[in-house]
Amino acid sequence: MIRRRSLLAAPALIAAPAARAAGYPDRPLRLIVPFPPGGGTDNLGRLVAKALGDRLGQTVVVENRGGAGGNIGVAMAAQATPDGYTVLFNGNGMAISRELFKNPGFNWDTDFTWVARTASTPILLVVNEHVPARTLRDFIAYARANPGRLNHGTAGAGTPFHLGGELFNEMAGTRIVHVPYRGTGPSVAGLLGNEVQCMFASSTGVDGLIRDGKLFPLANLAGKRARGWPQLPSIAEELPGYAAELWFVLGVPRRTPEEVVLRLEAATREMMADPVFVRLCEARGLDPEFLDSAGATRALEADHARWAPIIPRAGITPE
Repeated sequence: MIRRRSLLAAPALIAAPAARAAGYPDRPLRLIVPFPPGGGTDNLGRLVAKALGDRLGQTVVVENRGGAGGNIGVAMAAQATPDGYTVLFNGNGMAISRELFKNPGFNWDTDFTWVARTASTPILLVVNEHVPARTLRDFIAYARANPGRLNHGTAGAGTPFHLGGELFNEMAGTRIVHVPYRGTGPSVAGLLGNEVQCMFASSTGVDGLIRDGKLFPLANLAGKRARGWPQLPSIAEELPGYAAELWFVLGVPRRTPEEVVLRLEAATREMMADPVFVRLCEARGLDPEFLDSAGATRALEADHARWAPIIPRAGITPE
């Protein structure tokens, strides 16, 4: 576990960045993305870096620091100088890091100040041709009538897709069996080959197969309908209170001056109000939704409260 900086040193840490806050930013920023290039977090992170840089008047350089399920990059951001020149861009999966890893290297709730939420990626419940249900209501009825006969595939244990399936089982009174694969591609192949019959999957991973008529979407997992999939009900329409989302947040090391946090928050708000940025997000299947610093913090806390109790019930033990 990363050592906390001594409280005795805190005044000095605060004073120096605070003195520079009035002229912030006066040099390029780095945006740490804790995953390799090419993935969903990286793709959106690069859009955010360009849009933020335009509003801050400084270049924002994406720095990919993958490894350990994102923990290496998040830990690096947590240890950075709290001056606003190192910003973390990551998904909300951090909220259950302690439950999934014995030593993730950071505390999401004490090592960061959360600046803003940016956008979410819809997760869809999809079935293959072997499932005789084409509506969410019919699927729930079929799954209830056939406990243990349906399998759902995911990219691995403890992923949002796995947890979304476990929450579905709890709230719908079903028993759909989880089958973990080594990545999204193999899990989709398992669905097409009928090793599994359904998936709680990122929309970007299955939208082409949906368009080709090989998979059938029944619902999205967010608490409301997604902009990119307005025809699909949210699961909450049948199971009130259900919500499972992948969304992305900006954060800075704790003790970053308030003036700097407010400047980043304001720049993010401007970015999220820009129709061009919104269209770029929607073209990639993302749902833009701004939440300010306080709102993003509450959202992470709510995710932790929702998912932490489900992990032991699903039989997931920290790695």
